Amino acid sequence: MQRTLRYQHGVAAIESAIVAPLFFLLLLVILDGSRLIYAYGAISHAAREGVRYAVVRGTEAGQDNRRIGDSPTTDSQIETHVLLRSQPLENITVTTTWSLDSDLQITKDAGQIVEIEVTHDFISVTPFFPSVSLTSTSRSVIYF
Repeated sequence: MQRTLRYQHGVAAIESAIVAPLFFLLLLVILDGSRLIYAYGAISHAAREGVRYAVVRGTEAGQDNRRIGDSPTTDSQIETHVLLRSQPLENITVTTTWSLDSDLQITKDAGQIVEIEVTHDFISVTPFFPSVSLTSTSRSVIYF
């Protein structure tokens, strides 16, 4: 019995040295995966909010006394609204696409379609886990 215990000194330290880096790497991958899911949910929500903002501020909404100076909306107003809704994320790109009429002119009239695309460059903190570009697109019909 005494002879077997003599060979066991330091085994726990060696096992810990092998298992600990794998454990911490797995922990970092789980945390990065959680951050990735959160970031995608945030940009999806921001894209939906941007479309909601645009569809109620079309050309006809400018005739409403409550919306003086607010309608029709511009791409920069939509981008500002989306950036406020996507905080605390950074590196956000917002692209707004409006329908074209028969003369190939941008129109913001009721019944036309507006599309908002939000892109975020997700940077991973885990080694060997690649950084990815997340994109979410939302589109809807302009109401006013």
